Parts: sequence; structure tokens; C-alpha cells
Amino acid sequence: MKTPLLDFLPIFSKPTLRLPRATGPALVMGSAPNFRLPEGHGVDWALVTVNASQLLAETFGLRLPDIAVIRRGILVGASEQDFYKRDLLKGRQAKHLIVPVWPDVEDKLKAGCRTFNYGFDTLQALTKWQLANIVWRLSGKYHVSRGWHRKISTGAFAIMLTRFAGFAPVVVSGFSLSQAGHGYDTRNAFRYHADEDADLLRLVVSRGEPIYAEDRDFAAETGLPLWQGQMP
Repeated sequence: MKTPLLDFLPIFSKPTLRLPRATGPALVMGSAPNFRLPEGHGVDWALVTVNASQLLAETFGLRLPDIAVIRRGILVGASEQDFYKRDLLKGRQAKHLIVPVWPDVEDKLKAGCRTFNYGFDTLQALTKWQLANIVWRLSGKYHVSRGWHRKISTGAFAIMLTRFAGFAPVVVSGFSLSQAGHGYDTRNAFRYHADEDADLLRLVVSRGEPIYAEDRDFAAETGLPLWQGQMP
């Protein structure tokens, strides 16, 4: 009988993130149409954006994400959606760009960024094993999947990554498991990973991680406590 891969995760080294700052409160910003700034948000909060959600951040005067988590297809893919997202992000930048999950060299991702003039101070690609390790440490859930219908979304991983990096509290806004579409366009984008995301976030809640939902509906969908400005 083969040993389950879950049994090996505790002996894998803890992933190292190339981030100079990982303390204090953080806002993780998704692309759903329900985005609002959390109560008590200020200049001392870190900003983490997902894919093209930094366009929404700009409408609130938040122009430079501390961390941008962007799926690799947007940087190097050839689908219509990939080209569309590259056009949206053209000429923008982030302090730290993190790409899950990338099994190849980071130079290819950097070359992809140059094609639409996306700037960054650092770029870090994470393998699927590093992603699995991060998710496992936050939730106790083993997660390495071959099928798109069995994996968590980039947004859910961004939430895990932000807390793993050391930020607290982590407040999420612009997320929905039921509301399709984006806040920056009228395309009716389907939420492919709603069930997996909900299962993962409920596990995180059960472990007492300081992660909160700004939106009342998203709090109800995931079990995340509702953010009401409760700083430690």
C-alpha cells in the first residue's frame, strides 16, 4: 500500500516567502461586485489583490498592492480571458507578485510580465507542493489536485497566503460564492470553485485563525466571522 502524500507534508520544509513585511492588518481584495473598504481601514493596512482586482482598489485610491496574487495564465496563457486580463492590467505594478502554481522557471513569468508592462519589486512562483503545504498549515487540509473542478480558487489561496505570511487580522472583501461577475466589468464570470472554497474556509474558521469577512453574505456562506472593526 502506498503511503498517502498527506503523511509527508509535516516533514516538508516550511515554504519561505520573499516578503520584507508581514505583520499588522491586511485587506485581501477580491473581484466580486460587493467590494467595500472594511471598517477601520487605514494606511497601515497591507493590501493583497487577486488577479485583476487591483483595478477596483484604484477606485478607492489604493494604487499599489503590497502583494498581488495572479494566476499564471494571465501572465503567459493564450486564452481569450488571459489576453483580456493582461489588457486590463497593462502598465500596472505591485510590490510583490506571487504566482501559484508554477512548475517552471520564474524567468518565463518575468518575460510574460514584460509583454504588458506589469512591474514588480519581487516575483515568486510557488510549486503545487508549496501551495499544498501552506494550505495544510492553515487548515489541516491536504490539497493537490489534477482537475480544475477540485481545486481552490486563486482568491481562496490568496487568503491562506496572507495569513501564512503573518498578517493579522486578515479581512477579505470583494468575495462571493454565489454572486457571479466582476466589479470591474459586466462579464458574467462563473464561480468555479465555490464548494471547495467554502469547505476550506470553514476549516480555517474551526481552527480560530484571525480571518474575517467584510461582507455579511460572504460571512454566512463561509462561516467566517463578520468584521466589525475588532482589532486585537
